[in-house]
Amino acid sequence: MSQKNEVKSQIKAYLKQHFIKFKEDFFDGASRITILHEGYNQSPDKVIESCLYFYSDYFESRIYYSVTGSRWYEKSEKKPEFFRLLNYINAKVWPCCSDSVGGSLYKTSYLFAPRLYVTEDEYSDITMSAFMPYDFFAVAPLETEDFLTASLPELMDTMSPAIFLLLLGKIDLSRAESMIDKYVLGEEE
Repeated sequence: MSQKNEVKSQIKAYLKQHFIKFKEDFFDGASRITILHEGYNQSPDKVIESCLYFYSDYFESRIYYSVTGSRWYEKSEKKPEFFRLLNYINAKVWPCCSDSVGGSLYKTSYLFAPRLYVTEDEYSDITMSAFMPYDFFAVAPLETEDFLTASLPELMDTMSPAIFLLLLGKIDLSRAESMIDKYVLGEEE
């Protein structure tokens, strides 16, 4: 079995074991798994979506807010401030992977460096992407699976109020940056 198929099989087994909703298909020549993450109360529609694209030597994770978040972005008059916030987030936020049980399975670590951006297609998705080589997955499979299905959705949910309150014009850039510092980075105001 190829590395690609082996990793994809392991990820599907993990998703089934943890009762995470997903579907499998092909998109633009790549095998794809689409995941719906429910119960993220700070995010538009209380959901976050993600896709995993499987290529020959690596797979790509893209995680994004619902279509409501894209509509808010498209209608916003605060795009310049929003892009400054994206730069702020990309410069300061380095997401950790953790086991959610106090480090009893593995220690918290910085394994990947995903970046936040807006897609330039007709959807205007606010997206966080990361590329992951298959051979690295073999070294840290559980950490990678937890990162994809728990750490990244939780990070997106935690950033959601700062992002969308800014886009909707309810707070200014300074307040949005302070919210990222406090709620994402754990810094005191």
